[in-house]
Amino acid sequence: MCASVGATPNTAVAPDLAVQVPTPPQLIAFDGLRELAAASARIGMLAQRLDYTLEVGPDGKPTSCTLTRKFRSPLVTKQLCEVLMRRSRFEPARDAWGTPVNGSYTGRINFDMSIKPNR
Repeated sequence: MCASVGATPNTAVAPDLAVQVPTPPQLIAFDGLRELAAASARIGMLAQRLDYTLEVGPDGKPTSCTLTRKFRSPLVTKQLCEVLMRRSRFEPARDAWGTPVNGSYTGRINFDMSIKPNR
């Protein structure tokens, strides 16, 4: 929104001086749920939750992954993070001027793949 300055129609227009608030990255899509479910089933995560943080670059692509749960094997962490990073798409974080910047996204996936009787 711009505001006119002065009383004549040919005056300069002042830029919008409203304070912009920086925004965190926004998840656009995650299309790796099946792949992640298969990987979690292989390692026995049948009824658990996985909390994670992805660092997201100005281009909207994840640059690193941290899982809050520690696994005995670093390979498990690597496999789960690879799926999260490869299959997540983001609108990048933006600073107060709207410029894309680095940001962090924290998410949670609940695994409930237990077999339940039909009722």
